[in-house]
Amino acid sequence: MNSSTLLLAALILLGVGAVITVFIARYRTLCGYVAFVVVLVSSVWISLVSWTALTTGPVTVPLNFVTITAFNSSLEFVVNELSAIFLLLTAFIMTCASLFSIRYIQAPMYQRYSLTRYYPILLLFYISVISVLSVHNMLFFLCFWEFMTWTSYVLVVFHWVEPESSSAGLRYFIAAHVGTGCMVLATIILYSHAGMLDFSALRDTMAQLMVSSPVTAHTVIGLFVIGFATKAGILPFGFWIPAAYRAAPGAFSAVMAGCLEKLGVYGVLVVFMLLTPVSRHTTVWGVWIAVLGTASLFVATLTALQQTDSKHLLSFHSIGQVGYIWLGVGAGLALLRISPPLAVMALVAGLFHAINHGFFKSLLFCSASSAVYRTGVRDMDKMGGLMYIMPVTAVSAIVGSLSISGIPGFNGFVSKWLIFAGTIMGGLSIPSLVFMGIAAIFISAVTLASFVKFLGMVFLGKLEVGPEVERREVPVSMIIPQVALGIFCILFGVLPVVAIKPLYTAVSRMLPGNYAPTFASVFGSSPLTVNLSLTGTASGSWGPIVVLVAFAGCLALAYFIFRMGGAQTRTVPMWLCGEEHPFAEVRYPVHSFLLPFNRLFATIYPSIPMPRLPRPSTILRALNIDDWLYYPGLRLGERIIRVLRATHAGNSQLYMLWVIVGAALAIIVLFTM
Repeated sequence: MNSSTLLLAALILLGVGAVITVFIARYRTLCGYVAFVVVLVSSVWISLVSWTALTTGPVTVPLNFVTITAFNSSLEFVVNELSAIFLLLTAFIMTCASLFSIRYIQAPMYQRYSLTRYYPILLLFYISVISVLSVHNMLFFLCFWEFMTWTSYVLVVFHWVEPESSSAGLRYFIAAHVGTGCMVLATIILYSHAGMLDFSALRDTMAQLMVSSPVTAHTVIGLFVIGFATKAGILPFGFWIPAAYRAAPGAFSAVMAGCLEKLGVYGVLVVFMLLTPVSRHTTVWGVWIAVLGTASLFVATLTALQQTDSKHLLSFHSIGQVGYIWLGVGAGLALLRISPPLAVMALVAGLFHAINHGFFKSLLFCSASSAVYRTGVRDMDKMGGLMYIMPVTAVSAIVGSLSISGIPGFNGFVSKWLIFAGTIMGGLSIPSLVFMGIAAIFISAVTLASFVKFLGMVFLGKLEVGPEVERREVPVSMIIPQVALGIFCILFGVLPVVAIKPLYTAVSRMLPGNYAPTFASVFGSSPLTVNLSLTGTASGSWGPIVVLVAFAGCLALAYFIFRMGGAQTRTVPMWLCGEEHPFAEVRYPVHSFLLPFNRLFATIYPSIPMPRLPRPSTILRALNIDDWLYYPGLRLGERIIRVLRATHAGNSQLYMLWVIVGAALAIIVLFTM
């Protein structure tokens, strides 16, 4: 089969798999394996199509028989270099998540829920993501975007009996549709000027609006940015993420962090690289996108530091890490007209961090979900020492934590280093970028502190779980995805050029003409070392293999000295002043990890007079959807149910009376009509 046929075959196979899993949902293990096989085969085909697009050019699949004449739109799939990057990431994470789900969704907490609301919807969600990343017509883009929102909403509220799940789903539903509404409004404005909705026609229209009506052009761009920022989880539009990620099943939380958020990043790149020509307006919007990213990474990461719920902590870090992505992308867009080499490096850095975030955040959600699967709790104060019974999961969590914290030798370091370099060097032309880069460096240290807490409370220390917890590792089908994701975290940290080259290809081919410099002029020509030469001279270099070899040599030397000294090791109980105490009284609780951080800031800021701002109670009440919509609706529904229940008294004569009254009302309505 050629590439066009493979893309259609993957979509059809996923659709058939969704139908099959509906009929076999009661066979929970069989249903899981069928869904995994369908996702695996489809992912292989999608990966082949994506690789073809990266190496030989875009793959086009016209479906002219699907036409909406009212909007002069025909369905056509186009996998270009940019969409190929996101399709490869989606295919890998969906495969890992579907394999992880086989045993995870059979945990006792999920036994009461039918799988007809999980696997079929998960496969339909995969179809929607592939379609969003492939269509090049704004009408069909919005249709598949809405389809993706509905399927993801059903998966978020999988625990539909739990009030927490329903509340989180409502927040997500409202936020997603407000964002979609902004995108629809922007599309209507463009259609009124273009008369067509193909990306190429919209690009020409945007170029004309930039000259003839800049206000209209900026309005359109602003509406699109709000819509995509909402899906990406950028603050203040990403308020739905913590509740939704905590409520969703752990496997789908990994998908949301690894795939769903990236669609917001993809949408922004589509707007500024496919729909909007490079101009001074691009610089302005690039700075604003970078500001939004910096605010998100700063506020969300500091908030994550305060969390005790493992999934809540990871969800806030998702907002923070997407902030890094937006900072890199925004800096790249801002520098496009000023310094193409710097712009390309920053855009590649943002894309690279998007890929890395997909790997390490999906890995962390899988590791945290494995801990919940084994212990049944999410409160980190009620865990501890799980490394002794779950060693593979613990090592995977360590790899993910070191990656997200930007430790050298792991993938997060390289992409963050490129973002720091791009923003700080770009500050020579746009000074505000320097401050954003410094803030990002500081928050990287805060991220490390947060994940020291996560690892220390969940996996390290003394094993202290109840007797009902099995003392063994999670099933193999849950281990394999974690190991696979961890391998890529290490691979892209040790051999970053392997990932940077295709990302550079995607960025350079999306830019007009010969706008982008050569790969060697930006990143050097070494296959093992990233050499930045943005000003014609060496600006920076990172050789991970050399550093790792030196680090391994230092460890070997330390071990050699230890062995030569002949020191003995022994394990003894903790000294508690001669008195036995329950472990809960002497353990280091979650909030204790914050004390050094709080003390540090207590010595820095007390001399600075901080203005006391009034509490925006009206705004907070308006944003609290639970109080003014969800709970009143729930109470109204309960009152209606009580009234209806009172009418069912078990009296047959009363039932006959209701039948007569209903028939009389039906006759009256019929004759009135």
